[in-house]
Order: sequence, then structure tokens, then C-alpha cells
Amino acid sequence: MESKIKLRPSISERQRLRLLYERYRPNYDKNLMRLQKYVRKLLLKTDINFNIKYRLKSFDSYFQKLIRYRQKGIDPIIINDLIGLRIICPFLEDVERVEALLRQNFNVIEIEHKHAHKAVTEFSYEAVHLTLELPEKYFNGFIPYSGRTCEIQLRTILQDAWAEVEHELIYKANFSLLNEPIKRKLASLNATLTLSDIIFQEIRDYQKEIQELREKCHDSMTEKISFPNGSVIPGNGNEAKHKAETEIPKSIISRSKIEKQLFDALEAHSQHRYETAIQIYSQILKQKLKPIIRSIIYNHRGMAYFVTGAYEKALNDFDRALKFDSQNVRALNNRASTYRMMKKYDLALQDFEHSLELDGYQHETYHMRALTYFDLMDYPKALNDCNKALTLKPGYEPSTALKKLIASRINF
Repeated sequence: MESKIKLRPSISERQRLRLLYERYRPNYDKNLMRLQKYVRKLLLKTDINFNIKYRLKSFDSYFQKLIRYRQKGIDPIIINDLIGLRIICPFLEDVERVEALLRQNFNVIEIEHKHAHKAVTEFSYEAVHLTLELPEKYFNGFIPYSGRTCEIQLRTILQDAWAEVEHELIYKANFSLLNEPIKRKLASLNATLTLSDIIFQEIRDYQKEIQELREKCHDSMTEKISFPNGSVIPGNGNEAKHKAETEIPKSIISRSKIEKQLFDALEAHSQHRYETAIQIYSQILKQKLKPIIRSIIYNHRGMAYFVTGAYEKALNDFDRALKFDSQNVRALNNRASTYRMMKKYDLALQDFEHSLELDGYQHETYHMRALTYFDLMDYPKALNDCNKALTLKPGYEPSTALKKLIASRINF
């Protein structure tokens, strides 16, 4: 049975298609610009570091794709990627987030995870391809064999780099001319880049986990100092202690990597197991450390001492933290807060002032200094610092609450 599909367009058909392509190309160009602007606007609302490339297929590329489809016997022929965007992100996690964002905001016709199940010995590039439907109102005529669709490719930086190299070395060249050693090298390189993407993501996940634990440690201290001195403070920091608090698990003692010990210390600290955290911090400090790392550990141990009410020990650790890194504003703020709890207000104000000289965009530091002025009953200065904190972080609840308290004292 004779196929209804011509294996190759005639010269006259090529001319006809070119005329139609040129006639409707401005329409497609406008749609491409609308699309990339909209996608960029969506991504700017996130914290994803991205780069967008976009293009309309040239007539030659469009025509060559038509020929390939006909040679493969594809019927009907639909070219979905006449309009194309490529979004490039640093991490695999970002690619997943962008995919979810696009699915929420577009009618996605098809999603293809390129070569997700290929063996490592094969070296075609990896990417996520989404075919999206575009609004009908934007089209005033169609280039033949295309529709109101576009293709968006999602890649990491490493995936994009490999795709560019692959296009030059393999896609545009004659693959059969590559000898086996070259093929093995390419496969090895592809596997290395794929593994690198995975490792980069694992490092990022680890950093996030560490940061979350550090924030919990910081919050446990902030909870104690975010009230005027002398106020009743909810809890005493001991209610969440575990019964086996004084013992360090043997698994912790046997660990040799500082990074793992730090993670264990931060985990114990964030769970309010302060004595365990202090012991692990102390173990870490017995090892050889860079000055900036030693400063961080002393600061964290000082925070644990602070929450347990051991202010002298906390003060000593914050002093040491600043000895090893004089620019450690966290330690400076913590020492100031310790002075405040000890009612050494002049020293507290001196440290807060120094901290704000180093970094004037710390809303929490302005708030803590406002508390210090409140303790001294200097309400105008306390109110001024509250306003500065709220300028840097509108709606910051602790400063909003303190402003109301100041107002009640002034009106009284």
C-alpha cells in the first residue's frame, strides 16, 4: 500500500512553506516574547538562580525537521517546538521546582524526561522537556505543521554544558567515525557530569539542613532575650532535656569527621539537649581548626551556655569567638545580649553599636538594642530602634509588640 506521506517535499513545496513561514513569523516572534517575559516574571518570584534562553526555529531547521519526520513515516506531522525556551538552573532540585511551577501555570500537553533511564555507557544529554499549550487568542494564523504550542527545556548548568558539547561532537558529526576509546571517554565524561550534579545537590541539601539547625539554635536563644529584662520568660530551657542528657552517645565519640560532629552538636542543640551539645562542641574545640571555624564553634557553645543560664561561661565563649574572628557579628550580638541579661547595659550598648557599624542591616540587632533601652527606661531611643527594625523588616512581630508596650508606658 502506497504511503500518503511524501518522503521529501518538492522544491515548489519548500518555496510555499517558506512564504507561509515568513508571513506568520512575526506572530510567532510576538508569542515567544510574551512567553519568555511571563516565565521570567514567575521565576523572579522565587529564590531560584536561573538563566533563560529562547528562540524561534529558523526556516531551515524547521524544514529539516519536516524532512526527518517524513523519512520516519510520522503521520500526522506536528512540530511542537517551533517556539522554544530553555531554563538553566544550578541544581537538580531547581529543575524540579521549575517543572512544578510551569505545571501550575500552564496547560502541559506532554512531559519528557530525556534519557532518564539510559545506561551510563550511553552519553546523550539529560533534560526535562515540557510541551505547553499557548493561548489561542495570541495566534492569527499558523505556520504549516505547527500549532499553538511551545517546548520548554529544563537543564542544570552541567547538563546544558554537556548538551552544547554533544551537539558539536556527536549530533553534528558522523557518530560512526568515533572509535571505541573516544566513545568510552565520552561515556565516562557524561557519567562524571551526571555524578557531579548529584553531588552538588547533596552538598546543597546538607548545607540547608545545617542552616535549619543553626536557625533553631539561634531561636532558642532569641526566645529568652526577646523580652524586657526582668519579665517572666516562658520556660527555663530545661523542660525539653532528655533523661540521658549527661551521656554522650558512643556513636558520637567514634565519629572522626568534624562536619559530622558539628551536625550532631547542632541537632542536640536544636532539640534543647544543651548539655549534650556543649560536650560535643567541646570535643570539636579540642581538634585543629581554622580560626573562623573555631570562632563559630565557640559562639554556638556560648549560645548553649546562655540558654542554660550560665552567663559567665557564655560570656567567656563569646569573647573567644571574637578573638578568633573580630568580624563575627553573631558573637558580638550574643555577647551584647549576655551583658544585658547581666544588667551590664553600658557594655551591651557598646557591643550593639559596634555590630551595627559592621552591618547596619540587622533588624534583630536594632530590636535587641531597643530592649536594652527599654530596660533603662529610655523609651524614645527604644521606640526609635523599634522603628529602624520595622523599616528593615516590616511586620516584624517582636518589634511591633515592643512598640505597643513602649506606647503603654509613655501614655501611662
